Amino acid sequence: MTFDSVKDKLHDYIEHADQNKVMAIYTLVCNEMETYAIYDEATLNSLEATRDNMLSGKEKTYTLEQTIANIRKHRGTHGI
Repeated sequence: MTFDSVKDKLHDYIEHADQNKVMAIYTLVCNEMETYAIYDEATLNSLEATRDNMLSGKEKTYTLEQTIANIRKHRGTHGI
């Protein structure tokens, strides 16, 4: 069985399991879940600073549409 199929089976099981079984599964993995972090502290601080600068207008941001238009313009200009 592949890793992805195991994840799919567990997800499906949890969606339909009774409360006691879900709580038991949670108890088995809760310590690991609490210590797991996607980003380290430095990365979080950088992301928060960027967000704050964006919201205050200190940094220029672009919409998805503007970004795509800029990429197409660049590709058209440089033949890529």
